[in-house]
Amino acid sequence: MKLKSSIAAIGLMLAGVAFAQPSIYYLWKNNATGKTMCNPDAPAAGWVKVGGPFEDSNCTIKAPQ
Repeated sequence: MKLKSSIAAIGLMLAGVAFAQPSIYYLWKNNATGKTMCNPDAPAAGWVKVGGPFEDSNCTIKAPQ
């Protein structure tokens, strides 16, 4: 019986992965250094969103709005 419940749990996890939305990326700039980074969320305090949204992790493909 434990095997059946394990298989069911794995099936539910895989189903969740199949319906997961892709990440949306933004271009962030560090106020202190001027360095930019493409990331879904602000890397840390002191970073300001300067572009986006983008579909890719290189911030080159604009996401539809």
